[in-house]
Amino acid sequence: MAEPFAPGRPIVVRHTRGGRTFLVWTANVVADTEELLALWIPPGAPCLRPRVRDELPYEQKLVERPWEAPGVLQLWPVGAAHAIWLFADAWYVNLQEPFRRTPHGVDTADQLLDLVRTQDGEWRWKDEHELANAVGEGFISEHEAAAIHAEARRVIAADPFPTGWEAWEPDPSWELPGLPASI
Repeated sequence: MAEPFAPGRPIVVRHTRGGRTFLVWTANVVADTEELLALWIPPGAPCLRPRVRDELPYEQKLVERPWEAPGVLQLWPVGAAHAIWLFADAWYVNLQEPFRRTPHGVDTADQLLDLVRTQDGEWRWKDEHELANAVGEGFISEHEAAAIHAEARRVIAADPFPTGWEAWEPDPSWELPGLPASI
């Protein structure tokens, strides 16, 4: 493992595909171990997002839109093709490529399909139309889409909830992370 990120360190998370960056946000490192990278995205953290929310992100110009409340704790299992986002009323599973470390933080690629699990154990698929559109437009292959669905089914079968992080609170001394001059 590369040198771990220190708790509280601000990092940049870039989502890239085909050499293009299509989403960027900043976060504070909560924990960085051989098994897990935990990140905190506070409200107001700088983000670069696609201009139009309901279209495929890969071909759009990015605009600055800060992270909106609430903040979110993200748990990124090392080597896994997903991250778990902890919200007060539900757990969210973001399907994404396993992360790769960079000098400024980590790179991954959102896979568009997501899962939501309520506190009472109900699973719901989210954004299936976005993945279908990406396949239809040729941004994601049928083979990649099948692998994304398989990862979602693995997460559902493993049901990693509760995570043990539900009572975690951010360190109030952490500063709002910022974007570096070049990303």
